[in-house]
Amino acid sequence: MSILEIRGLTKIYRSEWGDEVTALNGIDLDVEEGEFVAVVGTSGSGKSTLLHVIGGVDKPTGGTLRVNGVDVGTMREADMAEYRRKTVSVIYQFFNLLPMLNVRENVILPLELGREPIDEKRLAGILKTLGIAEKEFYYPGQLSGGQQQRVAIARGLFTNPKILLADEPTGNLDSKNSEEIVRLFRESNRKYKQTIVIVTHDDRVAGAADRIVRIEDGVITEEIRNEAAV
Repeated sequence: MSILEIRGLTKIYRSEWGDEVTALNGIDLDVEEGEFVAVVGTSGSGKSTLLHVIGGVDKPTGGTLRVNGVDVGTMREADMAEYRRKTVSVIYQFFNLLPMLNVRENVILPLELGREPIDEKRLAGILKTLGIAEKEFYYPGQLSGGQQQRVAIARGLFTNPKILLADEPTGNLDSKNSEEIVRLFRESNRKYKQTIVIVTHDDRVAGAADRIVRIEDGVITEEIRNEAAV
């Protein structure tokens, strides 16, 4: 069953001088519930734009984007804010942790902002799975880059989003930490049945995904089923 359905998606940026740049040019894409998809492509290919549109960070110029059958493009701003908070979760390569909050506080922040109850058992399980249970009360400044990325992943998982999105999640990590983060994404996908869409230029990340989608010049040019990862 497709959790994400994209048809004819376009995104055109217009400069202050009136020039137009087509970042997405008629994208069609389906993602199944529980699938792990890697989106790859050269710099400027449109892969990050696609992720930002799915995440509700950017609005498409045309086409349709449906998540669980709901047309995201027709949402009002209040509904879009709820969509960004509950339906999707975005992990960036720069972690985006608040330095004045400890690991626990950073992870539970989205639910606290929504005044939702905290599932302590789920929190403990996610922190343990990601290997940061003993760092629960540490602050970002006391953590390595790899540990900070694990906290960002924990925050993304803890909200239990329909789709977890990651934009170059290993971009600021060394090879050892990158390999560990890839393993954790794969484990999270399998353990929590989490739908994951990752934008990456890292072959190791792409190699862990169920399917690899290549974008060039705003168009999907290739889709590869990665049997080795299944």
